[in-house]
Amino acid sequence: MTPSASASPTRNPGPPTRGAGVPLGVALLLLPTFVRPLLAQTTSTAPVIAEIHADERLDVFDPAVRGEDWWPFRIANKIHYVTREEVIRRELLIKPGDPWSEFKALESERNLRSLGSFRYVVIKAQAGPGGRTVVRVRTQDSWTTIPNLSIGTEGGESFFSYGLQETNLFGRNKAVSFLHSQKGPTVSNDLRYTDPRLLGSRLRLSTMLAKTHHGESTGVDLARPFYSIDAPFAYGVGWTRSNSEDTIYQGGESYSQSLEHGRSAMLSAGRRLGGSGVFVQRLEAGWLYAKSRFDVEAGTLPGTLPANRELSGPTLGYSWTQPRYIKETYIDRMERVEDYNLGNELSFLGGYAAKRLSSDRDRWLFNLTEQQGLSLGDGRFALAQVGAAGRVAGEEWENALLFTNLDMFWRSERPFLNTWVAHLEGATVRRMDRENQVILGGDTGLRGYANNAFTGAKAVLFNVENRVFFPGEYLHLVRLGGAVFFDTGAVAPEGAGLSLRSFKSDLGAGLRLASTRSRSGGVLRVDLAYALDQGPGPSRWVLSVRGGQAFTIFNSATRRLRRPPVSRLNEVAPPAFPDAR
Repeated sequence: MTPSASASPTRNPGPPTRGAGVPLGVALLLLPTFVRPLLAQTTSTAPVIAEIHADERLDVFDPAVRGEDWWPFRIANKIHYVTREEVIRRELLIKPGDPWSEFKALESERNLRSLGSFRYVVIKAQAGPGGRTVVRVRTQDSWTTIPNLSIGTEGGESFFSYGLQETNLFGRNKAVSFLHSQKGPTVSNDLRYTDPRLLGSRLRLSTMLAKTHHGESTGVDLARPFYSIDAPFAYGVGWTRSNSEDTIYQGGESYSQSLEHGRSAMLSAGRRLGGSGVFVQRLEAGWLYAKSRFDVEAGTLPGTLPANRELSGPTLGYSWTQPRYIKETYIDRMERVEDYNLGNELSFLGGYAAKRLSSDRDRWLFNLTEQQGLSLGDGRFALAQVGAAGRVAGEEWENALLFTNLDMFWRSERPFLNTWVAHLEGATVRRMDRENQVILGGDTGLRGYANNAFTGAKAVLFNVENRVFFPGEYLHLVRLGGAVFFDTGAVAPEGAGLSLRSFKSDLGAGLRLASTRSRSGGVLRVDLAYALDQGPGPSRWVLSVRGGQAFTIFNSATRRLRRPPVSRLNEVAPPAFPDAR
């Protein structure tokens, strides 16, 4: 069935196990000796799959639904290529002859949803003739041919873009896009192609070519990720060349600019360390090369030019995952099923960049993240995360970051469908690279203030928002909603503390629109915020018209910081390279 406001979220039960909630530190030490034999004692009496039917593939509009047999919708269906059955089947992690596993079925659903081609995906087992078990896969496509024409404002800064994107080319799930965008003085033309199953293999190919008035940026990435919990190995190689402008902000205005010419390459290979689907451990080794050269331009102030850097050396990573996924609706999006892991996730990637390996000096690199979720009932859960990243050269920290995040979601149907969201984050840095800043403003969580309004080396941000979802689908195309919100946060320079007087707050309300047939199912946000405290800018009223939520689940204030790389192998569809600027 199509996800609806009243649909109850489905928890991923995972494989059967005796005892739960093993403390992370104990589990890491005792897993090889005690957990594996314990899991080996579990038995399964699941029926064997006789057949898998994946031919229930609905188009974007279903003529059997009243109102969707209108002639414009029939034309849309005719020019849209329905996702091919072979695309669906190759993402399934079950096959005839396997015992039925709800865990694997739900994982297959997540893989299919991650393609971005479907409005919904349902995989169910049914009793067939002669007592056989038949698996039925039912999907409905989303509209994947997306003309882009965007004009809007956020935090007092306007933007304009146009382009075309197709993410399910000829129903084969290949993606190609072109985008022309203007934000302030920056103009960019961006062309990308992605093939998640190159030549029918598990290899994912991503390519990018972008041109701005600063120069040309190119990139290519080829990876075989850990596409499932049980995938035994992964590997990848990527290369990018970029030319971009780095801006230092002060009081919401551009303070100094410089041109950055970057080159990077990364080679990595990973291996699953045995165990079961309850506790997943992976080890990764690779090589990193990254070079940044900074040039003066017209807006560069004396003493603000970042130092050139060159890093080259081996990397080693480890990750631990407890897969306890849930399916939720009406959290960050409308209607669409969203997957969240409430299990414990630990990941570490470190490296050594040495002078004898072409680095400009000896450095240790590190990137550590720990995440845990907590279920509070249907439609109610929390996600917590802590992490650290940076470099160590000799006895000195370089670009070191310590961060923490806590998000709580509470969906209710009384008096109408709504979701309360509370977001709290904190971050502090030491000896930042000069092109990096911790930033709060209109586009990073403080909607009542200008973009880049408050900058420094440490920050706290708190957002609380009630997202209201109006009943019904308008014209079989759009769902509507609204929101009321309160934001508060503070930024302080390195060496200074945060005080209550430094906090800046705002409150406001807004409208939400979401296309029910689009690829992402994301929201268009129209917010009007009022700043409760004085800040940069001529007015305390700020109007934002923008796609996506006003704050990210993790790390709004530090999302633009350059950090040591994280593993590219632990995601079904890892990002190939950063956005061209």
